[in-house]
Amino acid sequence: LKVVAVGGAGYHGTLLRCFVRHLGAKSPEWLRYLRFLLVPLGIDAHVLAGPHPVAQYLGSLDGRYGAAFLDPPWRELFGRSEAPPAEPFNVAGRILAYVAGAGATHPLPVAEAMLTCKHKL
Repeated sequence: LKVVAVGGAGYHGTLLRCFVRHLGAKSPEWLRYLRFLLVPLGIDAHVLAGPHPVAQYLGSLDGRYGAAFLDPPWRELFGRSEAPPAEPFNVAGRILAYVAGAGATHPLPVAEAMLTCKHKL
């Protein structure tokens, strides 16, 4: 089951904490069936206006991921405080292409992702 999480690092941290708290500890067999696909949005305020830390790591492992979500047009569009007058590219198309092509996932344990995001439980 692919779980596509579209949001900032804070949202992803909250989602992963809930997963660990409610499913990870009580039902470890769920870990084999769920795959989280992270789509970064916005600038991460926790990293001094830098990009999403887990997205940066995933981009270093997967060039297609980096090209889809870490290129300058994507970061510029979602790093703004106000909406642009027109969508400069097909955002939904990029996300759908990523989800469709995500047959192989990179093993990134949830605990490691949470440490990378530097969120406290």
